[in-house]
Amino acid sequence: MLFQQGPAEVRGEAQTIRTPTDGCSAGMIIAGYDHRHGGQVYSIPLGGSLHKQSYAIGGSGSTYIYGYCDANWKENMTEEEGVSFVKGSLREAIKWDGSSGGVIRMVVLTAKGAQRHLYLPDSGTYGYEGPGKQ
Repeated sequence: MLFQQGPAEVRGEAQTIRTPTDGCSAGMIIAGYDHRHGGQVYSIPLGGSLHKQSYAIGGSGSTYIYGYCDANWKENMTEEEGVSFVKGSLREAIKWDGSSGGVIRMVVLTAKGAQRHLYLPDSGTYGYEGPGKQ
């Protein structure tokens, strides 16, 4: 394990997490905010390589939303635009993939900290309606 003085940096934590352990095999998405590099997203696929990306998607529903994400992603979104992008992406995954569930849980990471969001299907909360609604 690496030890450092001062606040942790996202890349260092992602590198530590990707270190292989016996019998463990999983792809991961690591995201965070540090004061040196700002907001960052890293993807660690099953092979264990580390990829810094603008955004990352994974899981069974991800195969259905690559086109949606490519068409709707833009750099330097506002927080509101980013939340809308994630909600739209997950709404599509839920609609097309029976294993993606029906609840959207999201954490918005900023220099101020983490803010948790919960969007329930069909409740009309923040405009999210689950699959089946027209």
